[in-house]
Amino acid sequence: MVICGSRKRNDENGAKMQSMTPSRRMQPQPTPPDLSPEKAFAVLTTQLEALHELKKLRHSEVEGKEKEWTQFTGKIIARAFGSDSPNVDHFKRAMNAGEHFIVPVVVGPGYGGIDPGLAQRNYEARTEAYEAVLNSCLAELRLDLPEPEIQSVFEPGQEYEFYRAVKTILGFANREIFIVDPYINSEMFEVYADSIPRTVSFRLLGNAASASAVKPVAQKYAAGGNLQFKSSDRIHDRVIFVDGRVWVCGQSLKDAAKKKATYIVEHDEPLMRSIYEDVWANAKSVI
Repeated sequence: MVICGSRKRNDENGAKMQSMTPSRRMQPQPTPPDLSPEKAFAVLTTQLEALHELKKLRHSEVEGKEKEWTQFTGKIIARAFGSDSPNVDHFKRAMNAGEHFIVPVVVGPGYGGIDPGLAQRNYEARTEAYEAVLNSCLAELRLDLPEPEIQSVFEPGQEYEFYRAVKTILGFANREIFIVDPYINSEMFEVYADSIPRTVSFRLLGNAASASAVKPVAQKYAAGGNLQFKSSDRIHDRVIFVDGRVWVCGQSLKDAAKKKATYIVEHDEPLMRSIYEDVWANAKSVI
């Protein structure tokens, strides 16, 4: 009987202790996406542009700006993909990019106890990591964006409409743009190439005369690192390859829809690809 009573008292004491022990904190539930792909794409594109401006500055100049940028961008990524998305984890890891170890304290005017060289290197590592995450997020969002309608026939005088159609097509690129146009002029770089991200491979094929005429401008553009430029006299049509798709144009980009009607028509990419890859392989390198 004593044993039973002891067990009863122990059970009662255990129950009292359990009631006095604070319950474990509940883990926050993941939140689902609440931004449309269109809205998220637009905002993150703006944040990527802002990041490019931050990268032009030194770490000592942007500490407050970087914090504001990361807080807002992190929230947008969570709202675009959900708080438990791998994209959120990738962005958090980007915030800690760089080398993190104990270094001797630097003492002197303007130093806050952190090696300025290491701080700058870590800042550069973070911004590179941020850019990679944002480009990945934008590529994922782009898959969910409704594809804009592309005008296919253009009357004389509809130069701007033709320009808009070509810019829309170029905007589909995530990996590669390959333009074939015998009669290239500086407009190719001043109007069209200017909007091609440097992360996208850009190949350009013209005839010998036009390639020679635009070579000085092309050399300046090629300093960005993503241009390959060749010439061949075996080309006649105007063709635009973007990733796994291809469009055929009725006129050269520089003259399209100025005085004559023209068109842009999507074609069979595998068939066209084999033809123009062969021409490219045997073309003369300009840059």
